Amino acid sequence: ALLSGSVLPPYFQEGRPLVLRCQTKLHPQKLDLWSFYSFYKDGHVMQNRSHNPILHIPEIKERDSGLYQCVVATEDGLIQKQSQQLEIQVQVPVSHPAVTLRHEATNPAVGDKVEFLCEAQRGSLPIFYSFYLDGEILGDSLASADRVASLLISVRSEWSAQNYSCEAKNNVSRERSEPKKFPLVVLSAWTNSKRSIAWTLGSLLGGIVLATVFLIHFFRPCKKDG
Repeated sequence: ALLSGSVLPPYFQEGRPLVLRCQTKLHPQKLDLWSFYSFYKDGHVMQNRSHNPILHIPEIKERDSGLYQCVVATEDGLIQKQSQQLEIQVQVPVSHPAVTLRHEATNPAVGDKVEFLCEAQRGSLPIFYSFYLDGEILGDSLASADRVASLLISVRSEWSAQNYSCEAKNNVSRERSEPKKFPLVVLSAWTNSKRSIAWTLGSLLGGIVLATVFLIHFFRPCKKDG
């Protein structure tokens, strides 16, 4: 006997129909003798001694994964033929992921480290995550044995106010998160510090110049009347 499916990809997506057909190579005149079909999953009966050579599951679930086999038998059951086992792996599509951004400052500075997080609540593992900024991928695709992936990366000046998002995919589907706006990027703390120092020095130098002019004027010798 031969067990075949309507579609045989490596993985089956949850929610889709599954049709398994049990076939046997016999002369047409002898087919009437082999008129009872049974289907098994992991050794448990799913359809017992039916005239129907087809097993139909309208919407497969993850729990339907397993090893399937069919048996063709004569009416008296004395002669039976069984098929090879057929492995069915049902996978749950990934859910719509959510993307978040972690950073200490309200407005991150150039060179600061920020962490992008992407989470898909549902979906068969493994799930692969990718992060995007205005459609351009950031880093490499990340495989996660969990439902959350993170990317730690340094801020660039051109990221200011751009849209960021993430994508989650597994063997049967992929989904993209809603885009979010990246915060305004400020100058690095070191640059701001240098500007502050320069402003302070400038103020001090300006004060020194004013003080010098004042002292010169104050101590200028007075002319005696002739």
